[in-house]
Amino acid sequence: MFILKNEIQFDMAHYLSGYKGKCANIHGHRYRLIVKIMSETLHQEGQLRGMVDDFGNIKKVLKEIEDFFDHKLILEDNEEGRIIGKSLSQMPNNFKIIYVPYRTTAEEMSRHIFNMLKERGLKVYEVELFETPSNSCIYKED
Repeated sequence: MFILKNEIQFDMAHYLSGYKGKCANIHGHRYRLIVKIMSETLHQEGQLRGMVDDFGNIKKVLKEIEDFFDHKLILEDNEEGRIIGKSLSQMPNNFKIIYVPYRTTAEEMSRHIFNMLKERGLKVYEVELFETPSNSCIYKED
């Protein structure tokens, strides 16, 4: 099996609905995302001959992921998230808020990113999302 690996980083704030503890406030991280793309075989002809995929294509898709999350506040699309979002939308700063249908944990985000990559046609093997330099979640499917 061949596995290509690429990574990006982005800055993002989030809020964990219902969480009690140090991370109960809106807070941010410098996320590091490592993506692995797999194939049992290489392309046999054309521009991609001898390749799993073009690194440029992978980088283009990862740029879309980066643009989706970077410098945004990600909130769970629930009552608590909507109240926070509504309050912040009235501020003069024009906050960029994205609502997602899950609690914004590293686990849920890594699965969401995996699926975003699959939807864009990549043969994803594994996604590893670092929330801090020493804490990450790996998501992959059988």
